[in-house]
Amino acid sequence: MAGIAGLAASSCAIAPAAGPHAKRYDLNLDDPQANLKAFIKLTGSLDNEPVYDLVQGSVYGLVAGQPARPLFKTVGAGCSHYSRRSRFEYRAESRYIGMFLDWNTEQPLDKWTNPYTGKVCDVPVTRYGPSEVSILGNKIVQAAATAAETQMPGAKRPWFKLGNVAHMQREVISSAPEMPLFPKADLMTYSSDWQQLANPKLKRIPSRLNFSAVEAWRDWMNMVAGEDPAGTLWWQVSGVKLDRASDYPSQLLQRLRREDPNFFQSRGDI
Repeated sequence: MAGIAGLAASSCAIAPAAGPHAKRYDLNLDDPQANLKAFIKLTGSLDNEPVYDLVQGSVYGLVAGQPARPLFKTVGAGCSHYSRRSRFEYRAESRYIGMFLDWNTEQPLDKWTNPYTGKVCDVPVTRYGPSEVSILGNKIVQAAATAAETQMPGAKRPWFKLGNVAHMQREVISSAPEMPLFPKADLMTYSSDWQQLANPKLKRIPSRLNFSAVEAWRDWMNMVAGEDPAGTLWWQVSGVKLDRASDYPSQLLQRLRREDPNFFQSRGDI
């Protein structure tokens, strides 16, 4: 079933390899300034316009001695606005709304029966932001970066190239007042066409996200330490950037409007 996530009107798929006569562009991701600019291009945009993304995936329970147990699915939407502050610093203003879905119907959960305990749990909507972060050469900080942090020309993010596709990894997320829920361990990898990433004329390009995380039981699961099984949540999520806000599946778009009227940057976005 498609569920609330449905099918996005625009998938922003990674472009096919360029033809033999297409212009080729050079890109040196070992250069710290080029590395940071490429990271912004992968995760957001360089055109000073809002960036909307859609993530979808599955969440499993991990308990020692047991196989991974499917618990629920998840869908989330993010809106970010990126701006350049210096050669080695960008700022991003972001907000995020996420929902847990029934494993089979893929509809949002209001109630959920915990298979480990039999308890019926109220399921909240996940909200992050609005928050502002500074994006530096090899880290993201939750407040304005210091002058010393913005002058780190040797700092850069890990990357690799497979065929015509560039892959770049984001560092582990840390806690902040605006984001009280954070994984014990996570890994985000952003991917896009190498030549689109290298093309200086393109300020916004399609990209995809693959995300895996291990996180403590959520409080709303009502797992009592010492009584209920000790374990963790295991997230497997994929994501895409959308061409425009109106590309969200219609059912999800309506839900986002209800959950946060300020989610969309302007009425013109939808």
